[in-house]
Amino acid sequence: MRVTQLEISRNLLTDLERLNRNFVDVNRQLSSGKKLNFLGDTPVGSADLVDITEQALRLDAYRFNITSSSYQLRSAESALNAVYNAFVAINTLGMTAANEPTNAEGRKAILNEITILRDELISRGNTQVNGVFLFAGTAVDNVPFVLDTSTGSGSVEYKGNSNVNLIPVGDGVQVVAGVSGDKAMSDVFAMVDGLMKAISDSIDGVGSVNDISQALNSFSGALTELNNARGQIGVGLSMVERMSAMIDTRNVVLTEQRSKIEDANILEVAMRINQLQTAINAALSSGGAILQQNSLFDIIG
Repeated sequence: MRVTQLEISRNLLTDLERLNRNFVDVNRQLSSGKKLNFLGDTPVGSADLVDITEQALRLDAYRFNITSSSYQLRSAESALNAVYNAFVAINTLGMTAANEPTNAEGRKAILNEITILRDELISRGNTQVNGVFLFAGTAVDNVPFVLDTSTGSGSVEYKGNSNVNLIPVGDGVQVVAGVSGDKAMSDVFAMVDGLMKAISDSIDGVGSVNDISQALNSFSGALTELNNARGQIGVGLSMVERMSAMIDTRNVVLTEQRSKIEDANILEVAMRINQLQTAINAALSSGGAILQQNSLFDIIG
């Protein structure tokens, strides 16, 4: 079979084009530090990268939810701790008011102190985070606790609902973003309202210290519900902390997987560049010699 000068030229150009293309690709890896710069570089690796990216974005969303819910839960925990302390202080003041030696003037001073603490309870119950009322249930735009002053010393009414918001913090994992105010504090306010009325009646002479003692008897039940709510907040905080640690671990794994697919071994890349440069020089040298031959006898020696 006759080997034509045209065929030799075509084969030489094809080889040079392939070598140059490989040289450009490897040089790009050296400059970028990445062995995968375009989706078409490695179809399988590119598919894996797309999956890793989707997982990372999902983890970022969970991380945002964890940060948000953790802040809300810690704010709710702080508010409930303050409510607990104020409620215990009111109970102590009530026991003092129930003592026979305490006269009307003394009970009036106690009632003023309890009123101040009751107002603090209302303020804590209406705690907001980023415009969201923490204890309004899912009615987060409603002020949950409102003081009705139409009669006597007033009574506190709950304007939220009994539901709670659930926030996704992992695949198939949701955390309760708080507790509804009616379950955590409605009994607290009811007990305080009853105690204040009993003390006020004793001052006005239409009630007795026994009524104050009766009002105090129900405080333990309200305290139990308040502690249950605090415990629920603690469970939520523990969950977001565990999920945060799991997401951190998963992010490390994804980063390692991405690095294995994307990152180039610089030493290997440099060696490959030298090999390609040598191959290109050899092809140019031998190709030039061949193209200068005039016959088949010259080509085959």
